[in-house]
Amino acid sequence: MLKYHHSMKYSLLTFLLVAGSVISLSSTALGQSFQNLGGQTSNTVIRVTPPQPKPNESVTVSIENYGLDLDRSDISWFLNGKLEKEAVGAKTFDLKTGNPGSVSNVLILIKTPDGQSFQQVINIRPAALDIVWEAQSYTPPFYRGKAMYPYQGKVKFVALPNIVDEKGAVLNPKNLVYTWKIDGSVVGSVSGYGRNFMYLNGSVPINPSTVSVEATSLDKNYTAGGSVTVAPQSPFILFYEDSPIFGIRYNKTLGSNLSLENQEIKIAAIPYFNGVQTREGQGLIYEWRLNNSIVTSGPGNSSLSFKQGSGQSGTSQISLQVTNPAKIFQFAVNSMSIAFGQKPSVNFFSAQ
Repeated sequence: MLKYHHSMKYSLLTFLLVAGSVISLSSTALGQSFQNLGGQTSNTVIRVTPPQPKPNESVTVSIENYGLDLDRSDISWFLNGKLEKEAVGAKTFDLKTGNPGSVSNVLILIKTPDGQSFQQVINIRPAALDIVWEAQSYTPPFYRGKAMYPYQGKVKFVALPNIVDEKGAVLNPKNLVYTWKIDGSVVGSVSGYGRNFMYLNGSVPINPSTVSVEATSLDKNYTAGGSVTVAPQSPFILFYEDSPIFGIRYNKTLGSNLSLENQEIKIAAIPYFNGVQTREGQGLIYEWRLNNSIVTSGPGNSSLSFKQGSGQSGTSQISLQVTNPAKIFQFAVNSMSIAFGQKPSVNFFSAQ
């Protein structure tokens, strides 16, 4: 909510900021407007929707004044000096912002039924701000996707403002003051001059988090804002063949059913989006089971080799659970069956 105050009848030197745009009052332009249109300033509340206008975006400006009967008043809207709308009770006005660095000057003239005149002037300067985020979670080499945000994970957010001043110069992001919020609450410890990034540590209960930021120039004449919502997800495991010749064959996952063509196969488990930097980082516990019996459990067991017995055939069930001792909600499970030559069981041995 934006509220204007005046200290004397024909003087107004106040300016204010709206996230994502600059809304200001100009004493020079206002003096010209008084001379041409007449009127006095009032305590009219002005709202801009959306509150963070971007370049070339549709905007609605609305007014409220509980001390004036706006529904019965003749209201005129001027955009950059040109009358665009005039009607009784016209409390809203639609416009489209210009390119970065442009100014939309909006003058509002109110004539009440008893003959009084009031006016307000605002300047809207559109600005853009994007927020990019990167989760600190594990992905394998050559993975082209985005690392996802795991339960109890850590995410880095970076603000990328694009604010252009009246002279067409882009303001240096390092020279802005940033105010970060998480779910609407200001995080003072990460806000401040030049602080265009912050970290979010996921907590319990596990809920989506909305991170927002406003970037403001030192003189408070320019500001931009944006927000993003991130939802945590559970890590998961995929199995790959670890070839003695080619290494881990990331181009093809092992499905839920596998027929063992060779005498032996080495299976590598990849814990996607667990909050670690390496496959076996932070003491991840790998618990392998063969036909529901634990065969190995502990850190450093992200790969196992399985070998079929001679002259035997059958099918064996392999399952794996990966847990993070430091983050109890970061766990994942997966399983697969392996059909062997001639026996319903297999020999196994761990391999690093």
